[in-house]
Amino acid sequence: MVVMENVKKTFEYLFKEMEKVVVGQDELLNQCMVAILTDSNALIESYPGLAKTLTVRTLAQLMDMKFSRIQNTPDLMPSDITGTYIIEETDGKRSFKFQPGPIFANIVLADEINRATPKTQSALLEAMQEKQVTVGNKTYELDRPFFVLATQNPIEQEGSLAMDETVFVNGMLLNGHDLLTLSKECLAEDRNGIRLYRIDAWTLCLNTDGKLEKQPCFLYTLPYKDEFVQVTTRTGKRITATKNHPFLVNDNGIIGWKKAEDLTKADYLLNPSRIHLDPAHPLMDHASALARIRTTGKNLPQDIPFDVDFAFWIAFVLSDGAIGKKCVEICQRNYPEAFDRWVDISRRYGFEPAIHERLHCRYARIYSRPLIEYLRVRFGVLGGKDKEIPAWFLSFPQDLNREFVRTFIALESSLRDNRIVFTQKSRTNVNIIAHMLLREGILSWLRHDSRIFRLRIQGEDLPRYLQIIGWLGEAPDIRIGKSSFRVVPVNRRAILRLVEIFGLNSFHTLKGRTAITARPWYGSYKGIKEGETVMSTESLRCFAADMRNELAYRTSPIFSQLLHDSPRHFAAGIGTPITEVASHLPISKHQVWQHYDQTATSAQITSFLSSKQESCIAEATTLLSYLDGLLFADVYYDPIKTILHVPGSAAFGLTVPSTQNYIAGLGACGINHNTYPLPEAQSDRFLLKILITYPKFDDEVEIVTRYAEDERPPVLRPVIKKDSILQLQKLTRQVPVNNDLKKYVVELVNKTRTKKDLIEYGASPRASIGLILAAKARALIDGRKYVSKEDINALALPVLRHRIILNFEAERKGMTTDDAIKSLLK
Repeated sequence: MVVMENVKKTFEYLFKEMEKVVVGQDELLNQCMVAILTDSNALIESYPGLAKTLTVRTLAQLMDMKFSRIQNTPDLMPSDITGTYIIEETDGKRSFKFQPGPIFANIVLADEINRATPKTQSALLEAMQEKQVTVGNKTYELDRPFFVLATQNPIEQEGSLAMDETVFVNGMLLNGHDLLTLSKECLAEDRNGIRLYRIDAWTLCLNTDGKLEKQPCFLYTLPYKDEFVQVTTRTGKRITATKNHPFLVNDNGIIGWKKAEDLTKADYLLNPSRIHLDPAHPLMDHASALARIRTTGKNLPQDIPFDVDFAFWIAFVLSDGAIGKKCVEICQRNYPEAFDRWVDISRRYGFEPAIHERLHCRYARIYSRPLIEYLRVRFGVLGGKDKEIPAWFLSFPQDLNREFVRTFIALESSLRDNRIVFTQKSRTNVNIIAHMLLREGILSWLRHDSRIFRLRIQGEDLPRYLQIIGWLGEAPDIRIGKSSFRVVPVNRRAILRLVEIFGLNSFHTLKGRTAITARPWYGSYKGIKEGETVMSTESLRCFAADMRNELAYRTSPIFSQLLHDSPRHFAAGIGTPITEVASHLPISKHQVWQHYDQTATSAQITSFLSSKQESCIAEATTLLSYLDGLLFADVYYDPIKTILHVPGSAAFGLTVPSTQNYIAGLGACGINHNTYPLPEAQSDRFLLKILITYPKFDDEVEIVTRYAEDERPPVLRPVIKKDSILQLQKLTRQVPVNNDLKKYVVELVNKTRTKKDLIEYGASPRASIGLILAAKARALIDGRKYVSKEDINALALPVLRHRIILNFEAERKGMTTDDAIKSLLK
């Protein structure tokens, strides 16, 4: 009995030390200790930012154990975990020496394990199960105690796109079928048919600074029998994805990931507003192209330089021309100078176009089968009815990109009523043109009426287009307008509070103050005050810049001096009225007036205003940080217009190391998020799957207070030594369990296999063993030398939730594995 009391006190002291660092995660701490005492492993699942890493690191510190962290990514190799042999030179002799990997520690944190491929995840299996690793022909024992605590983010699993949806890869727009042809190697396949491929490719992803950056990516495919969700935004961007596909959205001023099935028309997708691209597409040279042409004889093309003239020439062919079996032809009525330029360029290429006129249209035709084949072999340009733009044209150098867009759009569009309206039958062409415009930071509106696509350039994008891209011939005068869709959903309270903190909306009688109505952002602010939830991007940028200036002034020595020279102006500058000063101290308003007039000074008032200044600065800094998080450099906010459900069969996606997001969809629709799911075989190796929820309100207030104000880290002292942990693990197994409870556990696990109306696959005997061991550990932590039924029921969810698979009917009803387990416990 004395021993158990000592054990209980030890754990109570351990948890007390943990509370110095981790706030409000009692269940997490208890279940982590259960995993440690049973010499097992735990899988922690939660959203980012909920102290998973901090908790594990602190546990290792308090138990005086070696800690190691593995950041899982799709390109992580098994040897990166276990270690490898290196060549070491000693006394002029070379020999192989084993360099241990991060698995050689007592506590290993496998962070975001669902980002690694199954092949890499399986490298952990031997270590987790056998407490050893094998490298080459040699086996290395791991230091005891040893256990793995892995983390994964729940929203990042399995979301995918329809196979015919396009993604931005290698500077091109490719769909799932295209990417499969690029695949170099199938890295893994699980029992559900999910396959991961190496494609030696890169994509653009949104980083934490709000900019798009280049990152390597992998491809995965999966069978999919449910409905797809088709999302269309106000500007006509469109994407078709699985129900659980996560999008980055702005939901009432809060940016976060949301699954497709949870989207509403109140959400704003974050869409790319600019694509930064360094052209690097390899181009076949002229001689190599001629060598591959099957057609010989006359009319072979001369060397066609890859320059601005070529961009103009090929854009003319693909927009207002045709490529037949025997000839290349163009037709034009409105731009005679452009027609003549095309003919001149053709002559430089070694051809003499046949020119004729019919019905006020001029035609130019080049009869040359070698030219047609040359265009296909060297540039990937195909003939036929649709004349689709080759995918790699999106990687044109900037001057060629602008010339191609200028020609292609002008020949297929009209410029009137302060907008360009461009029409096309080909979805591929419209998609590529929309992305070409994004390279120049120009946004477009897309519409589809079942026959043709319409692309519009209007608002502030129109003068930008004419200035950067230009027009064929002389462009008409236009009226510069603003783009109504360039808005930012904001938290109304944050905007109103910033103005209130600095006293900008009151104290109007004070001399020398700038009237709030004179500020350039006042119109948008007034809308927010009256109930609007969005501000124009321009107004919000202006507002944020103005607030930074206000904050800089209030942290300056000049403003601080007002506390003594003009306390009334000082109080007004931190939004503190006389009534607030009087009520907080408490003193009369007359005494405050006397202090302001400096007829009777009060140290009490001075101290109060000084502390108010500090809190004002701290709160304003936090709110400005929030605004900075809304003003991304390379994205804009596009409200969802329609959400449809369409049938589907197969799906694919990209998984991207580090950032785990990419660009996809018609016109670049949304920032899309994906990882590779953790296989069931790997999940079963974890004794517990611990779910962490968001902290309670009071706990979060404590977290903010502790980590936003106190810069000094808490002093922690080791509570348990490594040898003591080994003794406690032995003691855990000695806690007795009566036969009735053993039968209760086996019966519960057996029900997971027979409850076919809810569960497709039940738990194995490993679950029965694990539940008994976990219950013993819980009893030991509580200082008891017996296991109760309450111990078993309390740990049934974390032990079983990752070991069962629901059937289709249960999933259709929206049930979770926890719901199924609770029904069994009843």
